Amino acid sequence: MNSQVAIDGPAASGKTAVGRAVSRTLKWKFLDTGIMYRAATRNVLDLGVSLKNDSRIIEVVKKTSIDLDDSSDSERILINGKDKTDTLKTPEIDRVVSIISKIPDVRKELVNQQRTIAKRGPIVMVGRDIGSVVLPDAHVRLYLDANVEIRAERRYREQVLTKPKLSLEQIKMDLDNRDRIDRERNDSPLEIHDFYVVIETSSMTLSEVITKVTDICKSTF
Repeated sequence: MNSQVAIDGPAASGKTAVGRAVSRTLKWKFLDTGIMYRAATRNVLDLGVSLKNDSRIIEVVKKTSIDLDDSSDSERILINGKDKTDTLKTPEIDRVVSIISKIPDVRKELVNQQRTIAKRGPIVMVGRDIGSVVLPDAHVRLYLDANVEIRAERRYREQVLTKPKLSLEQIKMDLDNRDRIDRERNDSPLEIHDFYVVIETSSMTLSEVITKVTDICKSTF
């Protein structure tokens, strides 16, 4: 079996930045699975599908190929063979992605695509249910957490090039809503299982979290 590191946690807990840094240290592939749900959401929105029409959403996602560009160190996401990476992090998608991702058949389809990507070689994969569902046999399964106020501040600072910018309070409300949807969904809800190594990042700097996770990985592989 290929070497695998699974990192889970709520939005803005530091998963992506940490996972990316660790993958570069290990010289492994990196996949933020949340971007795949954003890609599915992008395609649903672009096709004008009603968010209340689950059957049509499922149909669209099943016909959508979402893949990771295999170029060295690339994190570009291809939707049906076309690079749509730069269109995936918008306030519109932020507000809708949890609605799409809570649909069981959507999750099932994307989990299959994620596992296919993981089979290509050693990988660091981050998301909400990587250690519990997508890669349950991963050698390292971590859960990064932080309180919602800290996560909102992080997301607020990420908006440097975003127009229009959201207020800190709006971001906090959006994160609260996403947390609620992720934790209350029936299919693989976001939760902390006993098998995780839990890292509380609220009072840690990014470099401190990266060092801690890297040390864990190096001691394992």
